[in-house]
Amino acid sequence: MKVLKTFASVYIGSYEIVCKIFEISKEKKIKEIDCLRTWCGISKDVMAKGAISHETLSKILSCLKDMKQTIATYRCNDYRVFAGYTLQNAKNSRFVLDQIKLQLDLNINVLTNSEQRFLSYLALSSATSFEEIISECALLVDIGGSSIQITLFEEGEIITTEHILLGATQIQEHLHRLKDKKDGNAIVSEIIKKELSSFSNIYLKSKHPEYLILLNDQIHNVANKLPMKSNNHIISNEEYATVMNKIKKKQLYSVISESFEYDSDDEMLMPFILLYQNIIEMITPEKIMIPGVSVSEGIAYQYAYDAKLLKASHDFEEDVLSASWAIARRYGSFMPHLKALQSISLQIFDSVKKIHKLSIRDRLLMQVVCILHDCGKYISISEASQCTFTIIMSSEILGLSHNERLMVAYICSSNRKGELSYEEMASDFSQDEYMKYLKLLAILRVANAMDKSHKQKFKRIYMTLKEDVLSIAIETKDSMELERGLFESKADFFEEVFAIRPEIHEKRK
Repeated sequence: MKVLKTFASVYIGSYEIVCKIFEISKEKKIKEIDCLRTWCGISKDVMAKGAISHETLSKILSCLKDMKQTIATYRCNDYRVFAGYTLQNAKNSRFVLDQIKLQLDLNINVLTNSEQRFLSYLALSSATSFEEIISECALLVDIGGSSIQITLFEEGEIITTEHILLGATQIQEHLHRLKDKKDGNAIVSEIIKKELSSFSNIYLKSKHPEYLILLNDQIHNVANKLPMKSNNHIISNEEYATVMNKIKKKQLYSVISESFEYDSDDEMLMPFILLYQNIIEMITPEKIMIPGVSVSEGIAYQYAYDAKLLKASHDFEEDVLSASWAIARRYGSFMPHLKALQSISLQIFDSVKKIHKLSIRDRLLMQVVCILHDCGKYISISEASQCTFTIIMSSEILGLSHNERLMVAYICSSNRKGELSYEEMASDFSQDEYMKYLKLLAILRVANAMDKSHKQKFKRIYMTLKEDVLSIAIETKDSMELERGLFESKADFFEEVFAIRPEIHEKRK
């Protein structure tokens, strides 16, 4: 086996810091060769005081110092250090990050929830059985210290991704508070069921996921110690029934204790078990996949993909589009118009690519903008712009970063109202990102004007860029008077942004 790189990922989570050392090779892709874990009470501090205590900061610094020495010992070619979004929620997060930089010379990349969950998904998608599992109906559950994220797949597409603010740290607090009550665990289970019931009632009424995918190192460690056999991290129906039996008899905790040397100081083990126990009872899947990957593996895969050491086998852009179409359907958008708008916008995007200098990733954002641009009408036609912004920012789109989702939301909400000034967006975007906002908005407005009637009057559209004119030839049998009347004002803004004038030419067929 030829090792291409030795890489280290360090992840500062809500309740622990994990350092993993990996070998990257063509044959085995990502192979873990060492792992260090240290408890840290970030989420506990944030929940109790809103800030990270001096004691916790000292523990973080000491832990990171040891991990940095370990990375040097392994002579890693490269490493990355990330922190979960819980750290950013601390009032003193800037001070904490500054101390890490000053004392250890480490730059920490703080992830948003979207980015954090996507890294775990990135690692999961590398599993050989992943495409087959999501080809029918599957539910992905990713439990962290502060929250749960649930993604529903059907026929290989993402139907929805929902974020629930209930994590292992909150459950641990409930268990501690109710430890002297005889029915304490039952009360906590009721709390969990109540939080999960909304998702189940809305999205699982007519669906029965065949697979339940559980993402978390803790549950993977437990599953590995249980007396079961699994194939590709998938528990068979018989093994699943056995586990369910033990859960129903409330024997799981004792089974775990007997199966391996249980660390009684690991107070987070039982919260995870309780959360997964209730999720399994709610879903009752035919099979359970416990792949044993998390953010740490995702960091390694992202590095390998970015460095062109490995090639991803899964189409993540298609995930973004399928999730966006699912949102559009949920909010009653008119699909023929959206498809026409997407086609026209991409034609314009490609026709002026020498001028706009936007990326392939920006082309994907253009598609998402077209799909979601009027979803707010479902809530309020008069306040569609604000409702569209709220829907997009309230919807997790697996594969888009928080910043990308914010960009999409601003463009969509600006379609009907005037564009925002840079001063209004400076806290969120750089000047280059602001120009991207204007360019994508200009394309959206021109494309939207060309199908203002929502009747797709055109048979074919041809576009040619000549000097300072984008000539748009439209083959149609119908009158384009409505579209022409609205086109000119949109063309003015387009010309202001690109220094190119779009012009419509009708060809009767």
